[in-house]
Amino acid sequence: MFHDDGKGHDAMRVNRKEAQGRTRRRLLAAAHASIVEEGVAALSIRNICGAAGHSQGAFYSNFATKDDLLVEIMETHIHDEVMFLRDLIRRADGDDIERTLLGLAGRLSDLAAQPEWSLLSVELQLHARRDPDFAERHRESKASCYRLFGDLIEELAQRFDLRPLLPPFQAGIGLYGLWMGLAVQGDIEGAAARDAMLLAFFRATAGLQASPLESVRG
Repeated sequence: MFHDDGKGHDAMRVNRKEAQGRTRRRLLAAAHASIVEEGVAALSIRNICGAAGHSQGAFYSNFATKDDLLVEIMETHIHDEVMFLRDLIRRADGDDIERTLLGLAGRLSDLAAQPEWSLLSVELQLHARRDPDFAERHRESKASCYRLFGDLIEELAQRFDLRPLLPPFQAGIGLYGLWMGLAVQGDIEGAAARDAMLLAFFRATAGLQASPLESVRG
């Protein structure tokens, strides 16, 4: 007689969860590509599903609305990048804070230069201005990003025993605003200028003595 010990059902649940995760990632990737090419206004669930190779039913199994998808695209990007930066802090060599700050500034500067993310940021901001319902979701999303950047500042302070001039959350708002501003403005003065501004912000926020603005790209 067949005996079900529950392991088969557990394996099925795991497989379903993995499959849903793959579907979700494909939908997010398809939506991001569509936004970059055509903008938020032209984004449709039907086109997203077609590009991802899934049905609209699969979409609604993962996202309640298109706005939920838009919010998650940006939040996932910010979360992944902040986790990368926090890991950079944890792996810092000894007490070499200068090298760590250069690494943080350089990474954020490079991301600000990537056109797909600046386009997405602008599109989301415009969409929030046009749609009051989305505006509230957008504010919540930005608050989540502020906290993530605040956690980054707090990790930096703890790692190097610093006393930041601003509370982490406020510093996170400032860093996020500077970074997004540089992304929207584009490559006006080049990588060295972006690096210098971000480095100056980190130094000032951390309470370190200011240093002359100079190219940190060598």
